[in-house]
Amino acid sequence: METYGVDHIILTVSDAERSRKFYADVLGFSVTIMAEGAGGSFYIVAGPVWVFVVASRKPVEGDRFSEDRIGLDHLAFGAPSREALDAFAQKLLDAGVATNGVERYHATGNYYVAFRDPDNIQLEYWLP
Repeated sequence: METYGVDHIILTVSDAERSRKFYADVLGFSVTIMAEGAGGSFYIVAGPVWVFVVASRKPVEGDRFSEDRIGLDHLAFGAPSREALDAFAQKLLDAGVATNGVERYHATGNYYVAFRDPDNIQLEYWLP
């Protein structure tokens, strides 16, 4: 396969409106709501990658994301600097989002901030 990289990612959530508020208000992304009839689904653009957030077509009551099941483990957004990591960790804490703040991945030495969205999808802000 010849490719230029990852084009897009689709995250399925239980409540698109709740997720939109999280990605826009807490994380600060500019969100674009998709066409009417899409159940409040939206997308964000993170560098060259589009992340679509869509409402589940067959929601299961009480279902939550788990990286222990087959499929996605987590989604990492690139951070420009250590200062950006520190500021973002504080922003999450101020918004009441659970995080351990800036951590260091022992295998590579990279710094990151791990946290979860309203459906428990693990997200990271990663310093390459």
